[in-house]
Amino acid sequence: INPGERSAERGHYYGHPGNAFWRALSRSPLVARAVTCEDDASLLEAGIGFTDVVKRVVTDSTQVTDAELRAAVEGFRARIAAASPRAVCFTSTRAFAAVYPGAWHARAWGWQDVPSLEGAGVWVMPSPSGRAAAYHGEIDAVLAALAAHLGRDERERGAA
Repeated sequence: INPGERSAERGHYYGHPGNAFWRALSRSPLVARAVTCEDDASLLEAGIGFTDVVKRVVTDSTQVTDAELRAAVEGFRARIAAASPRAVCFTSTRAFAAVYPGAWHARAWGWQDVPSLEGAGVWVMPSPSGRAAAYHGEIDAVLAALAAHLGRDERERGAA
């Protein structure tokens, strides 16, 4: 949704040590090695980039209003169009719902049957924040399915 204070302080996405994002990504076939928030910029070489829907730093994403999310969608779409990825994976259902109002179905993690996002296929995984820990078990399956969709599988991970 937006950068948290810890991420802004560290200058890296998912910078809070309690966030499960980097551990989940490291387990996935999307990357060939264990990665941390310090790897966020270098992952562009592997075809993985990051952005937020809203660029305002706040302690808690619940401080981002629905109106602020809706207002930020145009800029978000422009950043996606400029990057022209093959897939976009939302790490929060709230951000997905801002871009695709009315399209979210509870616990429908994975590929979404929605119009492409500036040419990219759309995926949703549970939030890796500590508040969504009850859903973290679903993250690995979403990232594995996304990797398979992109042609990255366990054999490539082992060979890299």
